[in-house]
Amino acid sequence: MKTPDPTSLQNLHDIISPNPVSWLPPAPGWYALGLTILLLVSWFSALKYQSWKNNKYRREALIELDEIEKELLNSTSAQQLLPLLPKLIKRTAIAAYGRSAVASLTGDDWLGFLDKTVSTQIFTKGSGLLLNDCSYQPAAQLAEFSSKQVAELQDAVSYWIRKHKNTIQIEI
Repeated sequence: MKTPDPTSLQNLHDIISPNPVSWLPPAPGWYALGLTILLLVSWFSALKYQSWKNNKYRREALIELDEIEKELLNSTSAQQLLPLLPKLIKRTAIAAYGRSAVASLTGDDWLGFLDKTVSTQIFTKGSGLLLNDCSYQPAAQLAEFSSKQVAELQDAVSYWIRKHKNTIQIEI
């Protein structure tokens, strides 16, 4: 009799695969990991929401600034609109830092405060110097501002609103 050939295809049998491993119930480590991820997502969401809520005044100020800028572009009477910029930045600063810290500041102290809160010198030595002129000069002198000066002042105000460091969080 012939000995069977071990390499013959007739000797092959179907592979029997084991039953799949059940996913349920998961190991306790998965419960701990899931709970940790849930807590972290909740915590980051709460921080993000609080930040968004605390910056409501900033978003509103930027919307108002955009409206002023649109009016300045479409209007030839900048002297009537320029006084709105110092009022806007003062209201924004009061919302960010509180009335007691900001309301009494005027002149160079006010400009120094603005520079200090964004770590720059744009208000004491740059285009932001015009902010005091917009507050106190008559309309005839405001009409003498060039369009470049007005644009630089708008940029300075916009920069301050966007970048100031808010150390005091208050509800508005």
